[in-house]
Amino acid sequence: MPQYELDQVGPDQRSGLVRGRTPEEAVREGTGLPEDAAIALSDEEDVHGWTVVYLDDEPSGRLRLHQRMKFRRD
Repeated sequence: MPQYELDQVGPDQRSGLVRGRTPEEAVREGTGLPEDAAIALSDEEDVHGWTVVYLDDEPSGRLRLHQRMKFRRD
């Protein structure tokens, strides 16, 4: 299951890593929003992969796919 990173999303301004089959499911699980809450994502990503999260047509934080494999150069 993919992992996503939240940054100040929802009424409680949640941040952190969450899992979900889709980005919308990850937002719902990470913030504890009810099933009938309207969640939408912007179509465009910024340079770092962040997309804006909209809750009931209002901007509410941002989300990006979390890359678990990070490689170091020594």
